[in-house]
Amino acid sequence: MESRYNPLRDEVDSVHFSRSKPFTTRPYSSTSLLDLTRRFSFGINLDDPWRYSGVTPPRSIIIPHLLSVGLPEGKILDEADEQEIGRRGEKAPGTVSGRAVAALADTLVDAGVDFVRCWFPWKYFEPFPVLKESLGQLLEKSYPQWPMDDLVNALTGRGIDVVPVIACGYQRMLPQGLEPDPNRELYLKRVSIHAQLMARHYKDRIKSWQIENEPNWWAEHAAGGWRSGRVWVYERGFRHALLQTLNDAVHGEDPSATTIINLEADATVLDPGIYSSYCDILGLDFYPNYKIPHPINTKVLKLADQVAKKLNKPVLVSETGYPSGPSLLGYSVDSQAKYVTEACRVAHGSDSVTGFGIWRYIDTAWRSFPPQENHFGLFDNKGVPKPAWTEFSKVIKELK
Repeated sequence: MESRYNPLRDEVDSVHFSRSKPFTTRPYSSTSLLDLTRRFSFGINLDDPWRYSGVTPPRSIIIPHLLSVGLPEGKILDEADEQEIGRRGEKAPGTVSGRAVAALADTLVDAGVDFVRCWFPWKYFEPFPVLKESLGQLLEKSYPQWPMDDLVNALTGRGIDVVPVIACGYQRMLPQGLEPDPNRELYLKRVSIHAQLMARHYKDRIKSWQIENEPNWWAEHAAGGWRSGRVWVYERGFRHALLQTLNDAVHGEDPSATTIINLEADATVLDPGIYSSYCDILGLDFYPNYKIPHPINTKVLKLADQVAKKLNKPVLVSETGYPSGPSLLGYSVDSQAKYVTEACRVAHGSDSVTGFGIWRYIDTAWRSFPPQENHFGLFDNKGVPKPAWTEFSKVIKELK
């Protein structure tokens, strides 16, 4: 989720549906893995993959284009993780990231969460772009480092599925210096190899892959400083070439996998049909109270059910949330809890919606702009649960 600049939409009648290919469910190779094409799964979004991988966090964006500062996570969250692990009588792992992973798994199992959706930044696996001449060798030999393994293994080992977001073109997630321009064809080749390697490495543990992020919102990402380069604004067919490349790469490595494309559903005009041929599941991201705290609006989530029925395709709510602050802007922890509860019920009550992902698990020391971006977590940045986490856990158990 990134900053929203377009006006909020309260109604669901401004959606244009393009003709798409009929949907056929892809069979899973393992019945133990979650099938997000079927009802109903509850998920949580992680926005801080560095915490669970031991990778250095990115620099915070306080004011886009003007100020960027480094803010360490500190020891508070690590101490909270140690306390959670100790409370259960478990032996704490020896690393900060290991303790974070263990505490996360324990907490999510207790709540009944089915899946975790998480960034898998490209740069974590390929910090600097591999030389063009060595791309074939990379595809044959794979990456030398897999920093997300501990997170994947810990969660899947406890029955919680992982939905990675791969090949996102945010500048902070790409290999150092990599951009699609000036050679878009080379970028497509690189992204195909990356996606193939990801699917190959995790095919026995992961079946659902989100490819890129909010392709209908790229120009807004660029305006906010998240993406760099003209290609995200003047794409000239690049958008569809990229999505097709990623979809083909994942399915080429794992025919039983499912791919997800998520769309910014608060866009003034939403055309989900033009994206549905490039994925197996459509995800929609809703932030109806991003600019105005009241009235709390969950009726917009009914759009997901309309899209699923119109396109004959599985649809999940990939992201939705309500900030607990700043109070100066009219937000509160109680309103956040109310939104989370009502949103869960609306999504679960929609016949054709297959899953629901709340944004996000925890507030972090990594800061963004505008200020409400820093308050969507169901835990605060000290690891203390907000009322919304308690309500989320209750409603999951009630509806399952």
